[in-house]
Amino acid sequence: MACLACLSLAAQEESVLRAAQYLSGALSVEEIPADWIERVETARRVRVNAPDLRAGVFLSDYQVACIQDYRARSGDILSLGELALVDGFSPEVVAAIGPFLSLESSRLPGAADTVRVRATALARTTLSSVGFKGKVTGDAWRAGGAIRGDNGSFYGEVSTRFGRVLAGMFQTRWGQGLAAWSGFSMESLSTVDAFVRRATGLSPVWSYAPSGVQRGVAYEYASARIRVAAFGGPDGWGGHVDYLWRNGQVGFTYVSGKGSVDFRYNTRGVDLVGEVATGGKAVAVKSAIRGRGWALQGRIVPRNFSGKKYGEYGASLGLDRKRERWKASLTADAALLPIPSKDPRRFQLRVWAVWQWLISPVWTLDARFTERYRNYEPPRTDFRADVKAASGPWLGVLRMESVRCGEWGFLGYLEGGYKGASAAAYLRMTGFSIPVWAARIYCYERDAAGTFSVPAYNGRGIAASLVSSCKARLFHRYTLRMTLRAGCQWRINHAPAPTLNFQLQIDC
Repeated sequence: MACLACLSLAAQEESVLRAAQYLSGALSVEEIPADWIERVETARRVRVNAPDLRAGVFLSDYQVACIQDYRARSGDILSLGELALVDGFSPEVVAAIGPFLSLESSRLPGAADTVRVRATALARTTLSSVGFKGKVTGDAWRAGGAIRGDNGSFYGEVSTRFGRVLAGMFQTRWGQGLAAWSGFSMESLSTVDAFVRRATGLSPVWSYAPSGVQRGVAYEYASARIRVAAFGGPDGWGGHVDYLWRNGQVGFTYVSGKGSVDFRYNTRGVDLVGEVATGGKAVAVKSAIRGRGWALQGRIVPRNFSGKKYGEYGASLGLDRKRERWKASLTADAALLPIPSKDPRRFQLRVWAVWQWLISPVWTLDARFTERYRNYEPPRTDFRADVKAASGPWLGVLRMESVRCGEWGFLGYLEGGYKGASAAAYLRMTGFSIPVWAARIYCYERDAAGTFSVPAYNGRGIAASLVSSCKARLFHRYTLRMTLRAGCQWRINHAPAPTLNFQLQIDC
C-alpha cells in the first residue's frame, strides 16, 4: 500500500520537512513553526533498540513505553514495517520519522556503528551576508555553534549515566507550553495532531540568529520513572520534575515566577493531556483529548501567558478520516481575543478542510479550504490545490491558490525537479496578483539544508528560482555537499529583487 505521507513535498531535506510537519501538527509546509526545523536538524539519531531509550524530539513517552513493552515480549525491532505495527505507531508515523531512527540491534550479529566522532562544517554566503556553522558529535557529547554578523549561538552537551549537562543556548519544552515553551511557535490547530503539544524537554539551539531561547547551563537526569531538570542563566532560572508510568505522566514546572502542573494519560488509544499554570494573580489552563480520528481542546490563556498583547480563550474540534488512497480532515476553532480597556469583544472563528487523494502511484491531489472570520477586520478565505507527480527521481508540482481578504489575491507556480542519490535540481516559475497586504500568500521556498524560508507574496509580478545541489565522497571519510540557489522576483513598480545563495557543507 502506498502511503500519502511518502509523497510529501521534496525539499530542503525532504525528510526534515516531513518529520517537522508531522511532529508540529502543521497542515502544510508553510505552517511549520521555524523552531521545529531547528530541533529536527540538531536532534540525535534515535536508537530504537537501546536499553536506555528515552522520549525526545521524535518519540513521546507513550511511544517509548510501547517499544519497551514490545521488546520485552518479542525482542528487538528489526524493520520499520515491524515498528509500524507497534502500539503508538502507524505507517504514516514511521514514514515521517523513519529516517531519524536506527534499528541497530546488539542482540544479533551485524555491523555495529564504529564511527565514534562525527563533525559538520558549513559555510553559507548570500548577496547580503556570510554565515558559518560547525558542530562535532561523539557518543556521549556534542558541541555546535553558528555565527553571522553580530548574531550567533553556541551549545555544548555532555551525557553520562549521571545525567546530561547542556551549556550555551537551548530551548525548554515541558507541559503544554504555559509555563515553559521558549522559542518561536505558531499556535496552529489546523490538524488533529496539533491539538496536543509534544513536550520534549531541553533542546540545543544551532541558529544564525536565535531569539526567544534560554542562555546558560542546564542539567537533566532521567530514569525509568523519574525525570528531573534544572537550568539557570541571565534570562532566568527554573526546573522541572515528572513521574512516568506505562500509560501516563504527571509533572511540575517552575520558570521565573511561573509554576505549572501538567499531566498526560493514554488508554485504549485515547490521549488526555492538560496543564494548569499560575503566575502572579493570573491562572492559565489548557487541556485536550484526542482519539482515533477526533480531538477536542479548550484553553484559557491570559495575556502574560500567551506571549501576545492579548489573552486567548477558546475551544476546538477536529475530525479526520483515513482510507487506503485518501485522507480528509475538518477542524474548527473559536476564540475570544480581548484587549482589556480597548476592545474586549474581539472574536475569531477558523475552519480548515483538507482532502488528500492518491490518484495513482504517480499522481496525488492535495486540496484545502480555510476560512477565518474576525469581527474586527475583513474575513479571510483561502483555497489551495496542489497536483503532484512523482516517478522515480523526477517530480512535478502545480499549485493554484486564491485568497480573499478585502480583495482577491492569486498565486500559482509550476515546478519540476530531479532528486538522485548524489545530485538534485529544482526549477520553479511563480506568478502572483495580490493587490492588498491583507490577502498576502505564504509560500515555502526551497533552499539549502538548515535554511527555512516562507516569504509572504504580495503585489503583482512573477518570480523564478533554481535550486541545485550535489554530494560527493572524499577520501572514503568525508562527504561534501554544495547547494546553489538563484532567484529573482519582478514586481510592478518595484525594482527586481535578485537572490543568490551558496552553501558548502562538509561532514566527517
